[in-house]
Amino acid sequence: MKVTLPCSLTVKDGADLVLYNDSLSSADTSKSMTTRGAVYRLWILLGDQILYAYEDSDFPRNEQMRSKLDCTASLQGDLESQPLILIYQNQGDDRFELPAVYLGSSGSIFRWQAKNDGFTLAMVFTMLLFGVIALGIYLYLLAVRMPEPRFANVACSLFICAIWCALDSSLVQQLSGMSPTVCYISFYAFMTLAVPTIHFVRNTGQMRRFRSLDLCLLLFYLNVVVQSLLDFFGVCSFIDMLPVTHLLLAVGTALVMLLMLREYERTHQREILAALTAVAFLAAGGLLAILFYWLLKVPYYGAIFELGILIHIICLLCTQINTTVNSLRFQAEAAVYQRLSQEYCLTGLANRRSFDEYLAGLETAPDVKGNMALVFMDLNGLKYVNDQFGHSVGDELIIAAARCIENAFSEMGTCYRIGGDEFAAILPDPADTPEDWQNRLEQSVRLYNQTARHRLSIACGASLLLDELGRSKRLSDWKYEADQAMYVCKQRQMQELRNREGETMCDGI
Repeated sequence: MKVTLPCSLTVKDGADLVLYNDSLSSADTSKSMTTRGAVYRLWILLGDQILYAYEDSDFPRNEQMRSKLDCTASLQGDLESQPLILIYQNQGDDRFELPAVYLGSSGSIFRWQAKNDGFTLAMVFTMLLFGVIALGIYLYLLAVRMPEPRFANVACSLFICAIWCALDSSLVQQLSGMSPTVCYISFYAFMTLAVPTIHFVRNTGQMRRFRSLDLCLLLFYLNVVVQSLLDFFGVCSFIDMLPVTHLLLAVGTALVMLLMLREYERTHQREILAALTAVAFLAAGGLLAILFYWLLKVPYYGAIFELGILIHIICLLCTQINTTVNSLRFQAEAAVYQRLSQEYCLTGLANRRSFDEYLAGLETAPDVKGNMALVFMDLNGLKYVNDQFGHSVGDELIIAAARCIENAFSEMGTCYRIGGDEFAAILPDPADTPEDWQNRLEQSVRLYNQTARHRLSIACGASLLLDELGRSKRLSDWKYEADQAMYVCKQRQMQELRNREGETMCDGI
């Protein structure tokens, strides 16, 4: 009987199906052929010569796993005088669903297999990409001392899923020569798929208080250990214990969803709802995959589960990014409010509140070690500038005064804006004299006035905390002396200004 593949055939009495092909020629020598016949434990022969024989003695596979595997043979020998023989073993139901046979070079065979596994490879690439992103965000937040372990949980989950999807694919199985090591790693990845997700849930909100999540994690770890021991001692193979892993995944997913639902009913937190939605996608994908795996026994059960996993992980990642962004925004706003409470927005200097708090700390300190200078400064003529040129010009002068004061004193101590046109500086352990400090300020102001539209003038007065005998002055006396010194300086500067204006008028006459 002539058969054209792909097709469905039925045989009688449990016999194996044998197909013959005598249409090959010498031009087909050194080519390769491949077909997904592992489910029937395919043998490929050229006459009496065995070109390929499927075996899984090193790692037993069930029917669903074999249905995804390609059987590939290199065509060598006299193709014209000997028929190519394909032997499909009967699985007990006398029905054969035979896929197409692909003939071509090794390169074209590889491309064909990669195309067949294109969806899985795309899923693997996407998972790895999102995993790297999640890991990068986690490491960045760790570097800025804002650790967020849920990004690490998402990254770990993506990497484990990517490993399982890749190693479970036909292409990787083929490239590894059906290596048992690849199968073992794939099974371990599958057995730990849910572990990072459970850790993510535990790190969300107050979910850590549910001890049943800890018990669930323990069961997953025990499952790995017990199955490894049973397989190692030959009591039971991994494939025979697969239903246990499926059951544990189903129970664990149901438990996580139930606990998150309870928590959401209690708190109505959006991040709990988002995580619950993500787990719901995982549960839907897993339920459909198990249905296709055990009941319908179709080979593309993995693609359904992979899609469910990807949607689940993307939901978790988006939820965590949104939560982190909101957290960063809150912290940034809190930092801004904190800074605004400590400084004036216009100048960036610490404000009167900070100045008073510092002085109050000195007053309550049991002993002040070392000397300290208090410098009071006042911006001359600010009212005149505001009245004549507007407050925007006045603000410009205030900002300029702040920069000049910073340039003069920031390396020696802390600068404050304590009023509209009033400034102060506290200089611990001063090494210079009040005349030196005034010269530093005047030099800074002089540099600014060289290119300024409006002339800047700042009066300055200072006082030392310790008197000639090394005793601390009362804070009121300390402030009074600095204020009086500033007043004297202001009077002198105003007199100098009037003298210059008088000289200018005389020159004009």
